Amino acid sequence: MVDEEVVQRPSLSEIRKQYDEELHFQDDRAAAEYAYALAVRLREVGLIGEARRFAAECLELAERLPAKTLDDVVSSRQSVGGVPLPDHFHDGVVRARLADLLGTA
Repeated sequence: MVDEEVVQRPSLSEIRKQYDEELHFQDDRAAAEYAYALAVRLREVGLIGEARRFAAECLELAERLPAKTLDDVVSSRQSVGGVPLPDHFHDGVVRARLADLLGTA
């Protein structure tokens, strides 16, 4: 039997730190991706109030991102913070994927 490598997801505090850094450096796309990851991870552990906050922040950031061409919305990373990213990352996808947290479900 072969030992399978266990990939450990970063902690919520590590993801929050990365989110804060991306905000500080004004990288809206990276900050939106980290906010998305935080919303998903916080929802998974039942911290719905915090998950709603990050879902709203993700949507606000995503609405500022360019989305005129396919190149604008194609994700450059497969995952962030242990959360798979959608193939196309834009405000419409954020609204759909986080609808339960955004009150649009």
